[in-house]
Amino acid sequence: MQESDSPQDSWQPFEAEAETIRRTYDHPLRALAHGEIPAFVLRGAHPPADCNRLIERFTDNGYFDRDTVGKESQLSGGPYLDLGTSLGRMGKEPAEFFAHADRTHTLFQRLFEGLADPVQTIYANLANLAGSKQVKTAYEEGGTYGPAIFRIYHGQEGHRAHFDSVRRRGKSSYAVGRFEHQFAGILCVQKGAVGGEPILYRAKAEGEVEEVLDAGDFAEYAKKEAIEQVQIELDAGDLYFFHTENVHEVPQVARDHTRVVLAVFIGMSEEDGEIFVWS
Repeated sequence: MQESDSPQDSWQPFEAEAETIRRTYDHPLRALAHGEIPAFVLRGAHPPADCNRLIERFTDNGYFDRDTVGKESQLSGGPYLDLGTSLGRMGKEPAEFFAHADRTHTLFQRLFEGLADPVQTIYANLANLAGSKQVKTAYEEGGTYGPAIFRIYHGQEGHRAHFDSVRRRGKSSYAVGRFEHQFAGILCVQKGAVGGEPILYRAKAEGEVEEVLDAGDFAEYAKKEAIEQVQIELDAGDLYFFHTENVHEVPQVARDHTRVVLAVFIGMSEEDGEIFVWS
């Protein structure tokens, strides 16, 4: 089926297994990049029981504690915690960034021992959507990037409306800056609260929209312009992919449980045979 003949009557996520998505869309990632659909949602992509066991390991290892995470990994600049290596947070010093990424690879091997590997769950499903392109953890002469990152949200933490693009955010000197399109893959490990899941807007962050974002006035602008939006409610084991150059946010709401997701960025260009994945 051609992407111009989208099965969606409105701008809504498409929920299916990766194989079904490939049969429905000739080029799934291109459909996301062109804004034809907000997201692909793969329910139960990872075993929920292994998500629960992983959360038990987080508890046993102290990964909900800021001091412990600070020893094992870098802390974010905000109130949430990052377990993994973030290019956005650590990319100013390439040598330090790649050394930290090496430690993250080692940490994840230990953390996932005896469980289904959630990083591989994301990569394998992405490969199914990628067609003939090769999916690889991002690399360059300096080293290999972090394969993915856990984001841990306590309380009412979240992200205001924003967009993500290495190419446009001042880190184009890195190899991942060469890609035309940037996406994200998010695997829910523990649900935080109903209504606390991400919101995607049918608005690409460029021109007037980007100016409004920079001014912090997007909520009023979106209401005034009646911009379409969807909220992606996830349970443990659910995975979704979306185009990060569309405006998106994670609402700050009271959570009954700490929200934990495993996240990746994805770079793709039409004529490039490789797809790079990093965090």
